Amino acid sequence: MDAFDQIPSPHEIDARDASQREAETVALWLALDADRRSRDERTERLRAMRLIGGEDDAG
Repeated sequence: MDAFDQIPSPHEIDARDASQREAETVALWLALDADRRSRDERTERLRAMRLIGGEDDAG
């Protein structure tokens, strides 16, 4: 086996980098979506607490 056989080609490196970036992008979007959902849930809980407490949502 030649030492040069173990070195990945530039195309292989680009493909790995692209898949790494794609995985990071997907993870980022999933984290942002989870954050948005948790903010929506907190907002709904606060709204429900205000309504239970007799506060008017329009004010």
